[in-house]
Amino acid sequence: MSRKSLPWFGTLTDSVFALGAAARETRTAHQAAQAASAQYDLDRIQLLDGEITVPGLFTPPRPHDRAVMGIGHALQECRNRIERLATDAALSYAYGTAWAILRVLDGQEPSQVELGLTAEGYLSIPGELAPIPPAIEGLERWRDNAKFEKARQRWWACDSASEYASALDEQDYLADHEAYEMHQAYDQARGLADAAYDYGVLAESALRYALLGARARHTNP
Repeated sequence: MSRKSLPWFGTLTDSVFALGAAARETRTAHQAAQAASAQYDLDRIQLLDGEITVPGLFTPPRPHDRAVMGIGHALQECRNRIERLATDAALSYAYGTAWAILRVLDGQEPSQVELGLTAEGYLSIPGELAPIPPAIEGLERWRDNAKFEKARQRWWACDSASEYASALDEQDYLADHEAYEMHQAYDQARGLADAAYDYGVLAESALRYALLGARARHTNP
């Protein structure tokens, strides 16, 4: 069967799988960027004392210092960029799959996931799913529904921590306990991409469950 002849639920499943593949690809790239960046931690490298002369410079440069710091800076920029890509891909996977589940359970037949993009090409969160998707009714008999809800709550906790930390960071003055809370919230918020990805993995399984009726009707019209 060619892709053009696939039923709507076949192309919808392909659409969600592609979102998952993008999330996995950028997730792997982010892990590689983190490992590469860690190799140039200045606390782990013995910098050599040799210097070179450059006419016109008052402070003679140290070539080993310059190389290590330059590499570290470039790798950190790369890591930050890939981290944003990985987060966007994980969120697209999670939101897109939740969008598909809600449509299917509502009796609709979308052939592809529909998502919006910002001018910069990043995900625009569907209003009905913001800040994170609601608990989805209609999956009560699915064996992993409790695990799915637990993943949703973890995502919600990370998202809430991110919002709280950002709000504190915008204040002109923070008391000591507020600064501590801000750093704690940022630490928790770092798990946002992983939480969204884990939700997406379970959501993809939930979509297959939600499509059982449509597949049965197609096989036995």
